[in-house]
Parts: sequence; C-alpha cells; structure tokens
Amino acid sequence: MYNANHGDDRAGGRPDGPSDEQRGSRARSGRSGLKQWIVFLTVATALFLLVWAGWSVTTHRITLPYMSNVVRSDSPATTSATIGLTPQNDAAAPQTLDIRTAESPELDRALIGNVYQTLVGRADDNTLTAAVASSWKTSDDAKTLTFTLRDDLTFSNGDRLDSSDVVTSLQRAIEGKWPGTAEWFAALESVTNPDRRTVRITLSHPDATLPYTLSGRLGIVYDADATVDYATRALGSGPFTVSRFAKGESITLTARTDGTYASRSIDADGDRGKDDIGRAARTGTIRLRYFADDAALVAAAKKGSLDMAVPADPANARTIAADSQGGATPLTAVDGASTRKVTLLFNNDADSPLSMPRVRQSLRMIVDRQAILNGRTDVSKPLGGPIGPLEPGYEDLTSTLTHDVAQAQSLLAYFGSRYLGTFTLITPARYESIARAIADQMTAAGLTVDVQVLDQAQLAERVASRGFTMMITELDGEDGTASFADAESASHYTNATAQQQYEAAVGATSQDAYANGLKTYARTISEDAASDWLYARKVTIAASTRIEGYTAAMADDRLPLADLARK
Repeated sequence: MYNANHGDDRAGGRPDGPSDEQRGSRARSGRSGLKQWIVFLTVATALFLLVWAGWSVTTHRITLPYMSNVVRSDSPATTSATIGLTPQNDAAAPQTLDIRTAESPELDRALIGNVYQTLVGRADDNTLTAAVASSWKTSDDAKTLTFTLRDDLTFSNGDRLDSSDVVTSLQRAIEGKWPGTAEWFAALESVTNPDRRTVRITLSHPDATLPYTLSGRLGIVYDADATVDYATRALGSGPFTVSRFAKGESITLTARTDGTYASRSIDADGDRGKDDIGRAARTGTIRLRYFADDAALVAAAKKGSLDMAVPADPANARTIAADSQGGATPLTAVDGASTRKVTLLFNNDADSPLSMPRVRQSLRMIVDRQAILNGRTDVSKPLGGPIGPLEPGYEDLTSTLTHDVAQAQSLLAYFGSRYLGTFTLITPARYESIARAIADQMTAAGLTVDVQVLDQAQLAERVASRGFTMMITELDGEDGTASFADAESASHYTNATAQQQYEAAVGATSQDAYANGLKTYARTISEDAASDWLYARKVTIAASTRIEGYTAAMADDRLPLADLARK
C-alpha cells in the first residue's frame, strides 16, 4: 500500500516495481488522457467565453471576468488626463505628501477621496454621506456614535481595512497632536472597536460637529500595520495611488486595479450608481499640475495641454474656455457652489473703533453690497450672515442691517472724527477691487479709509500684530462660522450671548437641533454686525468637452476624480 507520508523507504524493503512493458503502457495511456483533458478544457473555455460574450451584450457591461489587470483598449490603464490648478486663496502648492501633519488645503483637495478615504464622506452639496463607514447612529444623549464599516475596502498594499485601522488612526492623531485635534477632538473620551466592522466613539459631551470633522483630514483612515514615510509616499484605501510627486509642481495619480478595485463593473453608459466608494477609477493616470498663478494656467491651457483647468478666479475659467473654441480640444466652463465666504472682517479689539456695536452696524449699512457684487464672476449668492448656503443652519439674512447711508450717518454722529480716525483696510490683490469700492462708499459717507494691498505673508503678520481695522478675506465653511464664537480668532469678536448660543448648538442631540441652534447664533452676530459677510463664492472650472464624470461643486476644496473618464 502507498503511503504519501512515508515515501519509498518503508521497513521491510522496497517492493518490486513494474516491468518495462507496464511502464510503457502506462506512459502511452497517460499521454492519451492528458490530450483528452486539454481538448475538454479548450472546448469548455470556448463555450464559457461565448456565453459570457452573449451576457455582456445583453446586459451592456464591460467586465472581463478574473482579468482586471489585463490592459485593453477600454481599460482605465490605457487612458490619462491632465488637470491644471492654481492654489486657492493664495495657498501654496503641496510641498509634502504628509497629509497628517501638513495644514495644506491643496494637499487635502488632491488626496482626500482619491488616495485617502475618510470615515464619513461629503456629497456635492456638502451634506454628510457614507464613506469608510457605510452607516452610523447616534445615541439619544448624543454622547455615543456607533459606526458600521464597509466590509470590502483594502489599502493599496493589500491590507484589508477594518475597525482597528480606524481606532489606531484616531489615537495617533490625538497622541501626535496633529493639526486641529486639540480643537475638534476636545470631546472625545474613548474610541473602541467591539468587532472588526464596528467603531464606537464615546464623548464627554455632545458634539454635533464631529461627523463633519470626520469627513475631513482628521477623519482619514490609515493602515495601522504599515510603516510609511508619509512625506514622500501615500498609502490609502482610495481608488488611486500616488505614483509620482514633484514638490510644488505636480502629483500623479494612478488607478488601482488590486484588492477592492480588482473587479471593475461599470454600465456601458458610465453610470456608477449612487455608491461610488470602492469602485474602480475610470481613468488610469491623472496628473495634477500646479501653476504659480492664473496667468500661467491660462497660458498652459492655450497650448492644449490640459483636459481640465481649475483657476483661482472663475473669470479665468471662462477665458480658458473661450480661447479653446475652434481648437483641437475645446473646453467648456462649468460652475459649482463653494463653501467659501468673502467677508469684510472687522477688528473687534478693545482699542479698535469697531469694538463699538454702533460703529460696526453703521459700516454694514454704508456698504452697498449689491453695487459691489454687480459684474463679479465669482458670486454664488449674497450673504448677510456667517453661514453659507451649503452649511447647516443657513437662512437668508440679507435683510439685516440693509443699505441706509442716512441711518448710518445718524448713528455715527455720536462719534467724532478724532475717535474714528483712519480705517486701515487690508486686502489680498485678488479682492482689491472690492476693497476700493467699499472704501469709496465709506469715504462718500464721511469716513477716512486707507486701502493696503498685501501678500499672504504680510496679511498674516498684520493679523498677528493687529495692524488693521478691516480686512477682506475668505472664511471657509463651518470653520469660518465657528470663528465668531472664538475670541482668539482673527476678528477677536467677543459676545457672551453668541458664544453661549454656539456652544448650545454644538451640544445639540440631533442634527436638526444643531441647525436650528446655528440659525439663532447667526442672527445674533449678524444683528450685532460682528463683521460684514458679503457673498458665498462660486467656483468655475474649464473642462474638455471630451471628458465626463467630474463635478465643479466645491472644486476649490474637493476634487473627486474616480469617475472622470473620456467619452
């Protein structure tokens, strides 16, 4: 009897082997059987492919079974796109890939949703949506949030993403004191994972802003087991990897075809459905090129080297689109809403004339917002309060402290020109026209205003030294809204009632109560004229008419590229 565990050297000696004739007969029989199996497998494979081809035609799908890494003419690996960007709000192009510790809006825009995925996601209208967490629920007292994770996500090194990665990511952010953790994770008491698909966050007190925080940089889920030099490499669970990084110049993204993204199944019309998390990218390589300013971006676009351009000034997107008409690759201008709010920020320091509510209210009434906004291409919606249309708690407050120069002059009559002095209005160059228009209106009302155009470093120094009376600036989303509840923010606005209202809103036990609380807070600081919120910005991109699957919504903050494809 043959025993595979013992081999040929059993006790008692080796048994006699077969004769030469027997060996030859068995060899011929083996070759004949092998040929039969080859014929059988060939026929079976051919039949299978015929059945599969018929299924593909009837269902309009373009999936090759078990062949996701094979390059073919319609494969994302054979396609590429180049996107030109001007850093927004005078930010710098990425100088590092370490998204954990670099406070770089441009790095966030490039990598979040493309290379890295967050626990909670954001839709085009800035509402919260599923991401790494397929769902979550909040306890009745809002002090416990329980997240259920997707079961099909992997990192680009092949490791499967599970709850331990989420816990470790949050722990490392807090222990490493990554930017923003002290402020936005102040309520975190514990983070646990009862099982591999569940994460439970316990808070010391309710914090309605936490889900929003977890949709940003602090919500990124990293591989707990990986050792990575994050300054030069990026390892995430998104549909792309970073295949090349040129500091301050470009980031090249390459579509993943492994793990989560190994099975590609997209309808022939490109419809990916509502749930795009875990779906493969439609373009093999996307290069993000950064330009020093819009002029350089416009020049590059004229050469026909860009499939998409995202300038800082929406007007330049229209210029790019107009210049491209009649060329080999025409581009079209597409508008989208932004969370950024252009604001006339007041210095509320105790020694500033704007520390007096009556003076602030007078300035609000002097400014003719509609006259200033006429003809501007970056205006999405006029504002009268701190909350933009894409944020919880938004309501139209443009009827608060409306334009009334006579009433403003009456309020200011109490103060002498010596008390008011000269108002120093600082501004970045891109908003110089707004600053000068506001200065002209205030001058006509009897005030003295000195407009100073400064670069980003100079603006930061002036804010730090408190060397300004007013400033044209951009406030971004809920962070900008919250700044007026923080006496240490750039405005140094202090209002105990408003601060209590904001704290009550954040401590709400439901998102509806949070939104309603924010409305109360916004009305208070608008009526008190903490600053003058001029308008919500619009973002405009120029995109080739030969590509699809992109969005202009919040393109100054997020740039989801997985669905981008050539038509």
